[in-house]
Amino acid sequence: MTKKYIDLAVLLFFVVMAVLLYNSTASYTGIAKTTSAYYVKFLAVFIGGLSVIQLAINLFRDKNNYRLHLSQHYPRFLGLLIMLIIFALVFEHLGFFVSAAVFIPVVALILGYKNYLTIIITTVSVLAFVYLIFIKLLSVNLPGFNF
Repeated sequence: MTKKYIDLAVLLFFVVMAVLLYNSTASYTGIAKTTSAYYVKFLAVFIGGLSVIQLAINLFRDKNNYRLHLSQHYPRFLGLLIMLIIFALVFEHLGFFVSAAVFIPVVALILGYKNYLTIIITTVSVLAFVYLIFIKLLSVNLPGFNF
């Protein structure tokens, strides 16, 4: 299978899941209808919107249909899977911000990024974005140490 078709299939899956996630908020009851529903709708709109934008970009960019060779990516895939499991295990104990501050740079290194300044800026930017959107704007209590 070519990379282009895999990309399109995954993005269509994300769009469908975002629509289903958004529609699921109609079944919320009580106070969750006015609190959690906004958070879930926010996530669904942004995931769906970004997926639609990426889908449009993929449809109109170059027509390179090279085949995807998964065997070359097993070590990175396994490294990412192991890091995700470790992140999930320490998330409750260390909190989101400490866990993510370690997880993001390690994943960047596993993926082969070597520019440490970019890794640091990206990590700080993601953590600041999560803090501003989820803690300040949406008042979501993330596990562990919060500012």
